[in-house]
Amino acid sequence: MRRFMHALCGGWLFAVVLCISGCAGSVSSAFTGAEPASIVNPGPSPTPTPVPTPTPTPVPDPTPAPGGTTISNIEQMSGWNSCDTCSGGGVVTYSMTQGLSYPQSGSTQFSIGQGDPWSHALWWKRLGNNPALSHFVLSLDQYIENPAASWGIEYNVNQLLNGQWYKFSTQCSFGDGIWQVWDSANKQWTRTSAPCTRPAPSKHVQLQMQYERVNGRAHFISISMDGKVYSVDLSFDPQPITGTSGDFGVHFQLNGNATSDPYSVWVHNMSLNYW
Repeated sequence: MRRFMHALCGGWLFAVVLCISGCAGSVSSAFTGAEPASIVNPGPSPTPTPVPTPTPTPVPDPTPAPGGTTISNIEQMSGWNSCDTCSGGGVVTYSMTQGLSYPQSGSTQFSIGQGDPWSHALWWKRLGNNPALSHFVLSLDQYIENPAASWGIEYNVNQLLNGQWYKFSTQCSFGDGIWQVWDSANKQWTRTSAPCTRPAPSKHVQLQMQYERVNGRAHFISISMDGKVYSVDLSFDPQPITGTSGDFGVHFQLNGNATSDPYSVWVHNMSLNYW
């Protein structure tokens, strides 16, 4: 169904590929900051009146492995790219607003507005190039005032290496009440045993996802919600593709529902620990 489509090519840090040259194309333009040809650039969505005022619950950075590196506050960085139709859904309005004091200082608001049913809004950020990396820990604190409007939220770490695309796409499917992970080789979602229920309105949720590239496969290790760790232990072959070997980054996606109800997710303390 469209709500789970990955635009035929899976979860997309490199979503510009779809709009330029299809699934077999080069990803190099995404890493130079080029926008997808079909990108929609609506004006920023207004920030709703904050009621009630939440209590900040910042996420501590994970302890890096010996010699590891942590990039902190990724949501506050410049150079994010975005699109709607390239993520597998229809046309929809969306926006990203950084540097907010609500619900806590330094938050970034990701918003999806009204549009076609089952539309998505995707944001992605290239973080660097290091072909030696094989372990990734993605952490963030998120806050949703109206979780009933969301079908799900997708989180992702991507790595391009020697013509192979390792896509650690992880989706909290509120509609199905389960976490799913992306099988790049077969271009489909795979259910895990980890539950993912809608949070209460205006509640902070702390998330952490651990991945590794091992034996030529993308290994999804675990998912943590508010400190409760769920083992995933699923591995998939990567997707062949051309591009700059060693590039890596993250993406974040909001999935709309059948009636395209608008909603926002505030993100704080997004960090990537890698080694």
